[in-house]
Amino acid sequence: MAKKQPFLTDVKTLRAHAEYVEGENLLDMIKEDLVAERIAIDSYREMIAYVGEQDSTTKRMLEGILAMEEEHADDLVGMLQELA
Repeated sequence: MAKKQPFLTDVKTLRAHAEYVEGENLLDMIKEDLVAERIAIDSYREMIAYVGEQDSTTKRMLEGILAMEEEHADDLVGMLQELA
């Protein structure tokens, strides 16, 4: 009998830094996304600190990703302010 493959969302959930919580409305969904972005931001900051000056290429790459995550969080905060 073939083993059933998990849905893509199940795989993402297993590998995610944050627990996926489905919001009941748009405001809840944006709040949950913001929580996930903040967890990602903290994770990237930890990775940057861990890499330090030992691998400048990886550090720069992580800093670029961190900047995008911070921008996403700022966008979500703006959305929350518009909806509140």
